[in-house]
Amino acid sequence: MNTPKLHFQEQITSSIRTRSDQMHVEIWDVIRKKWLVCTPEEWVRQHCIEYLILFGYSSHHVQVESGLTTIHKKKRSDIIANINGKPHVLVECKAPSIKLNQDTFNQAFNYNTAVNAPFIWITNGMQHLYWDCTRNCQIKGLPAI
Repeated sequence: MNTPKLHFQEQITSSIRTRSDQMHVEIWDVIRKKWLVCTPEEWVRQHCIEYLILFGYSSHHVQVESGLTTIHKKKRSDIIANINGKPHVLVECKAPSIKLNQDTFNQAFNYNTAVNAPFIWITNGMQHLYWDCTRNCQIKGLPAI
């Protein structure tokens, strides 16, 4: 896999660990503490995790691909960052080649009906969109914690 340069600070990009063999590239997941196949979406997800940790969220309070139920369907959220045991940010990650559109927003908002996080971050690594669910408006970035 040719890993594209994403729109994250160099400090985040440089902390991402990968390894490869003849078959595939793997990426280290600091939350699940294991090597994963480095798909384009996983590439974005790991950058988001590093960003959240750099931003001040404890790695012990970040959940990756945790199960949730939305209107009788079982799904998996990409990332949930918690504060004081409660969801604070729900992150929906897409591969860099996927354009963020209404379907992406609908997916994240649907997941958040089960999570009830006050903030949603939707990203493909190239574009970052943030939503304040308490005020029902788009914001420029995640608020300081």
